[in-house]
Amino acid sequence: MSSVGLLGLPGELLLQMMELLRDSRDFQTLQAVACTCKTLREVAEIYLYSVAEFTTLSSLHQFLDATLADPRRKAYLRDLRLLYSTRRYSSLDLFVPPDLVSFPNLASFVSESPECQPVSAKGTRFELCMDYFTQVFSQASLLNESLETTRPLQNLRSLTLHWTGANERYWDITPACPIFLLPQLHSLEISCAKVGQEEPSEWAAAQLQRFRRKTCLRSLILTECIVSVEALHLILSFPRALQRLDLCEKYYHPREIGGKFAVNNTEAFNRAIAQQSESLRHLNIFCHKRFTNLEEALALSLSDFPVLSHLQLGPFPQVGADRNHVSNFILDYPIPPALSSLRLSEYGVHNLMDRSTDKILSALSIKDLIQNAEARGVPFALDISLSKLPYFLARHRLDVRSSVRGLVERLGRKLRTLQRPPTHSGRESNSEPASDNSNQASSRLRVLTNKPRHKIPPFLHDEGPPRFVVRYDSWHPQEVLDNPYTADPIPLDRDLSSDDEDMDAAFSHDTT
Repeated sequence: MSSVGLLGLPGELLLQMMELLRDSRDFQTLQAVACTCKTLREVAEIYLYSVAEFTTLSSLHQFLDATLADPRRKAYLRDLRLLYSTRRYSSLDLFVPPDLVSFPNLASFVSESPECQPVSAKGTRFELCMDYFTQVFSQASLLNESLETTRPLQNLRSLTLHWTGANERYWDITPACPIFLLPQLHSLEISCAKVGQEEPSEWAAAQLQRFRRKTCLRSLILTECIVSVEALHLILSFPRALQRLDLCEKYYHPREIGGKFAVNNTEAFNRAIAQQSESLRHLNIFCHKRFTNLEEALALSLSDFPVLSHLQLGPFPQVGADRNHVSNFILDYPIPPALSSLRLSEYGVHNLMDRSTDKILSALSIKDLIQNAEARGVPFALDISLSKLPYFLARHRLDVRSSVRGLVERLGRKLRTLQRPPTHSGRESNSEPASDNSNQASSRLRVLTNKPRHKIPPFLHDEGPPRFVVRYDSWHPQEVLDNPYTADPIPLDRDLSSDDEDMDAAFSHDTT
């Protein structure tokens, strides 16, 4: 269609067409439309400038120059991503951080430090950028109680900060950090942070009590962090109704003396998360015992969480014979009444053995969870993502691949004894089965594996999260799948290759 034909369309339809091009990331076509005539340029630029993603300072400066040429473009920006965690970033370029306050409709902001990765160059002066952004967040937070100035960033709903300290992996903050006190923010994700490692008196904990139930935060993700239980308790007091909490404490780096981990005090940890018991729907806890001081399993008291439907726990490594527990986690009774999905992350293959499996299933009250779901007429889903086999093989110099499939099938039979037998619908596809009446109240076991990538959290923009494939699905006619399907949707630009050869061999029909 020519530009003349496009000009004859209603303005609302033109906007929808430009929005479709933006959502499909066809920025080349958007740019071409913007070059046709003044009218179409004004329509195209609304979406051409709504998403801005930069991996270098020079490209950012070009964008800022364009907004100075036409100030209306600043109002178009909704999603700003400063993705400096690439080798394209050069600290020699002129360092001028963008003025976030000048973008009145900014809804989403992502910032990645150029020093995020262990192999990254140091001394990039990114701490200056962090200081500036923190000052802006302070102006926009509840800490700014001035009646004379309006808080900026009123439309900011999502904030992701993959930051680092000055010339080191971790950055230090306290619960008084303004990112926890942005009143209109819905989603916050941070990584590599030491949170509240000083005594509470050092960060004026008592003065922060006035912000209890004052923010709109719905999702809080703490990845590769060290969080004291006192800090966690205070941070979780701020949201009115938090729906998702991911606490993945430090587990990929050498332990440091004196680190305070939230899971070290089970009772205090339960009290901290109980503040959001009425609204929490998704809870993910990953805590590696080699970095914490916890000698016993973490006993979770979740009976007063009426809408908690998804729980993810991990890891489940091999436990020495001198330990009095196999599972790193215990689900206290009474169980959460609405739980319908449980995922066990980094589940050691050795835990598939009958003795270990029985203890873990008992510690997590799997039988009660299944029976509770059946009583409510809904299916209960248990997903187990296995640890990578190469480490297991190397440690014991033993090829256990031929045993894995049989152990998984035995686990499936064990779980079927805890429930009424599922009725298959006869589907032949390897894609995820659609729900139907035949499976409405039967429970489901899936065993997942992921391709080794030699990457550590946080998973940055050019890495993406691990890709999990389903090897075993009790709802599938085959159960052990010849062609595993992807457990979660994967963007088109991500790796779609097969899983590792060890897992291929482990689940092969030839091994039975």
